[in-house]
Amino acid sequence: MDKKVNGEVDELTHENWLSVSRRCHYNTFIAQFYDEMSEEASTPIATRDGEIVYGKDPNLACRAERIRQCCKSWEFDTYEKAKIKNLIRVGRCHDRFCLNCQALEADQRYAQYAGVLDDYATEYDLYHVVLTVPNVTKEHVADTVALMLDRFAYLIRFFDGRKRVRGIDFGKYGYKGAVRELEITINREHNTFHPHLHTVFILKKDMYLPGVWWNGFSDDKRKRKPTRLFSELELLFQRLWCLLILRKKVTKYNIEHIGEATGYRDGFSCIADKTNGDYHEIFKYAIKGSFKEETLFSGDNFRVLYKALFNRRAYDTYGCLKKYDFNDVDEMLGLGSKDEIFEMYLSMLQRSEMPQRVKEALDEILKNTCEHAEERYKYISTAMYVRHFKALTEEEKSKVLDTILAD
Repeated sequence: MDKKVNGEVDELTHENWLSVSRRCHYNTFIAQFYDEMSEEASTPIATRDGEIVYGKDPNLACRAERIRQCCKSWEFDTYEKAKIKNLIRVGRCHDRFCLNCQALEADQRYAQYAGVLDDYATEYDLYHVVLTVPNVTKEHVADTVALMLDRFAYLIRFFDGRKRVRGIDFGKYGYKGAVRELEITINREHNTFHPHLHTVFILKKDMYLPGVWWNGFSDDKRKRKPTRLFSELELLFQRLWCLLILRKKVTKYNIEHIGEATGYRDGFSCIADKTNGDYHEIFKYAIKGSFKEETLFSGDNFRVLYKALFNRRAYDTYGCLKKYDFNDVDEMLGLGSKDEIFEMYLSMLQRSEMPQRVKEALDEILKNTCEHAEERYKYISTAMYVRHFKALTEEEKSKVLDTILAD
């Protein structure tokens, strides 16, 4: 996204709306799968006491219809003189497999919680830690996901001091808190599934953790990435995570002799990089990779993912972040919610005219934003502005504020 420092606001372009339309098209596949599963006796159903049973679930037919209608109707405040439409709300289904809802919630989650992480970044360093396991076949996806979520909670106990390992000093990393997000992608060539965790760890500021260690994960010829040297923290994650997933005893000896203890010479592939204010990966949604690769759109793959994610929380928080629920997103954030700088921008517009509330179908929006539209409107939203404004330098932010205040 290009930086604008003249007080202007990034707009939702025709290409953005085409992406929404494409997701609506893909949602027809999801709706079809829901319709089919509503008649299948093997569909998981959650009972009131939290137990999971299997049988026909007629509620899925209702979910199918909601997902078909999702994001077809939008509501805006229209500034006719300025030819600007500010997004207020959209008819949504909130389904975890709805590609539009999940994309919108990812932006809203970013707008709502990126500032929380930024606040901690003033006193701590934040690390994006990715924890993986070897790919699994469809029969083992659900059990593997359950194991990973359980073992991650156990891993936190080493960093927060509830579990100790003689000879290993976890305290030196100054753990303060963490958040984890689950994502599952599918290997099209081998039709295997790759569940992995994107996490942010809040650790001590300015630790010296140079990348000096080479191992079997350093060279990834398949993805043509350059050689990567790992830090001691990354080696610890690779080996500790492997021991936990394989339910091997965590000792200093087993960490140092991981190949002997597990049969995996270097443990499991894990990386840890400073976020430097970039939290994009942690705010993704669980099926984004599968959607991007279009591996989600087969009935078989969808059923595997549905069962693996059924009744699962996409996010969990720990330590200082425990008071925040990253699963809970303000539905209006990025639509009709408040942002101080954005409100100043709207106030500037309202000096010339007051907006009119209008509803538009997605097809109309596509016509109004295309290159040959008779009347071109600029479509904006709070979430777009927050993301754009956050990417600016302090000097650029000051210029934006000066421009708005001058007008």
